[in-house]
Amino acid sequence: MGRASVTVVFLLVSFLWFVTNRAAASGATPQEASPSSSYYVRSGNTLQTVAGDPGRANYREWQVWLYPQAVRLSASGAGLVSVRWGIVQGVSAKAVMEQLAAYQEFERAYTNFFGVDSWGAFTFSHVIGPVAVSQKDQGDDAAAFSSKIDLANRRLSSVVAMLRSSLENGERSDESASIEQYFKQVRDSMLDIARFYDKLSRVPTQRSYLDQVLGRLMPGVNQAESGVSRITAVLPSVKLPVSRNWMTQTENGGRDGTIAVTIREIGSSAWVQESWSGGDGSMSGTNVITIVPYQDIGSLDVWVSTLGKSPAWTLRIQPANANEFRQSFTSPERMTAIRSYPAVDLKTSEGHLLLKFSNATDAQDAYAFFLYHKQRGM
Repeated sequence: MGRASVTVVFLLVSFLWFVTNRAAASGATPQEASPSSSYYVRSGNTLQTVAGDPGRANYREWQVWLYPQAVRLSASGAGLVSVRWGIVQGVSAKAVMEQLAAYQEFERAYTNFFGVDSWGAFTFSHVIGPVAVSQKDQGDDAAAFSSKIDLANRRLSSVVAMLRSSLENGERSDESASIEQYFKQVRDSMLDIARFYDKLSRVPTQRSYLDQVLGRLMPGVNQAESGVSRITAVLPSVKLPVSRNWMTQTENGGRDGTIAVTIREIGSSAWVQESWSGGDGSMSGTNVITIVPYQDIGSLDVWVSTLGKSPAWTLRIQPANANEFRQSFTSPERMTAIRSYPAVDLKTSEGHLLLKFSNATDAQDAYAFFLYHKQRGM
């Protein structure tokens, strides 16, 4: 399996959420989004409910309409455009409903962390969607604005996905209270992009006005992106695992014997010791110690091997930039039936560290441990 399969097993932050609430043709409230067996079509000023799978509908533009409070859908949908406050927009019904669900989850995490009244009136809770937009092309100017806001929307959606896990796993403290202003900026950027989509839908030809609005919201998106590492240092996106069983493992080294792996925390680093015993004697007594400073951790990934009698999980830890992890390699004089080996005492370095586990729980705990400390940098 590759990294995609590992993500399903281990990724503690889930980025895809689905909304399947029901909505009737007349009498539906906006928080009841259309199920997969029906959707809405906007043509001009009318809004109609269509039975069928929106995934099979041939439309290039899809929206979810946002409201500050519940409204009811009339037979024609008249008046709903004028009272909505924003739009979630994408190229498919699935895309807009997934983003809506992710934003609703972020909003809930935000209010759970900062308080029920912290979000404000413009919410992602009251919606109508998915809405297929049936209209003629609005020209090059509208297309250019769409391209720019779509890029900003994708960037901010990635930030929101990362930060939601921090809000869910973080604990309030004097230190975390200092980051509330940053989260307000992220919230405001989410609202600004939804408002811009609404304005672009209403006044696509007012280039000067849209330029001004876009220019005001882009700095917020830039700040949201640049602040993620600072936030995860205060509120890591994962919880530090309680169990430390994974810090002591035994591996089968084949003819080299048995490898005992012990991980210790020393200061702001993890020291990984691998010790060989048994086998044909060629590695017996060998010790390899790899030092992993938390602030030097670059990327983490896990893959599952199904070769052999049972699956095995491997966590790979790579250093940031062009650095390598410091390593010592020591071994006494060794003798086998075929030859003898001189004593070894080397100071080396390694471009990555591999930790192997026989069960998913230990691998998940190890992944969470190193990701937590990577984000904290300590």
